[in-house]
Amino acid sequence: MSKVNFRDPAQNLRAFVKLLGDLDPEKEVLSWFGGHVFGYVGDTAKPPQMLCGIEGFGVLRCIPVEGGKYRILNRELAYYSNPFTGEFLDVWKNPLNGAECEVHPIHNLYVAAELAPMMKMDFEGTTKEFPFMPPWRVVGEDVFQTFEVHTSYPSPMKPAIWPRESPGDFCRISEIFQRTAKLADVEDDSKTTTHYTGTWTRVGPWLPWMLMGQSPGNILYRCDMKKLYSTGELPAALRARAEQRHPAFFAAPKATEWGTPNDSTWGTYMSECKPKPMA
Repeated sequence: MSKVNFRDPAQNLRAFVKLLGDLDPEKEVLSWFGGHVFGYVGDTAKPPQMLCGIEGFGVLRCIPVEGGKYRILNRELAYYSNPFTGEFLDVWKNPLNGAECEVHPIHNLYVAAELAPMMKMDFEGTTKEFPFMPPWRVVGEDVFQTFEVHTSYPSPMKPAIWPRESPGDFCRISEIFQRTAKLADVEDDSKTTTHYTGTWTRVGPWLPWMLMGQSPGNILYRCDMKKLYSTGELPAALRARAEQRHPAFFAAPKATEWGTPNDSTWGTYMSECKPKPMA
């Protein structure tokens, strides 16, 4: 039996923050991810098609606040690549519709959330409480942790304004993060952080720069991920591209930035681009 009671929301949350980042708010935590992006169109019988590769990293800070809560402040950066050579892309020919597309990286300068032993969320106008209880599975000396996010929300890109970029009236997204660590590290109170390796899976709508419009279908991300301890552990090509194009992403947000509106793929695209004319 584990020394950590994962069925207790407060202990579960503390272990989760230790795994995700670091319990010390002065420390920043770097995580790498990389894999492939697949697409499948509508109701066709064709299997998902590999569209491109992806590689990136995040830098986060975890800040304890009153009531046993934690604020997670993160930056996210990722570049799309040739799935066979790994070369990062600036232009991509969409194999699904033949469009030549200008590639836009994931570059969310501020993404934050507050986690609590008892979470509050609005469900159709009613606020409901539920305990923070993502599952942990202990197998021998290892522990496996799964964190899932399933959401649907009105699309910030209106099809009437962004006919080639908007996925439609709603965005439906599922993300699954699976992390593996040593149980002894999670249980060790002398450590404020725990190393992990894992996977990230995401199913969501077409990206705006793919110019798929409201075509039925989805994209699937399948990535490996790993907690790192210095930028020197990042793959050299990824680090060099980030240093040249997005140097601000090597440092996590500071506590004073709490309350800044979250960035997203849709928001950054709309702030930097104009609607493409119909072909």
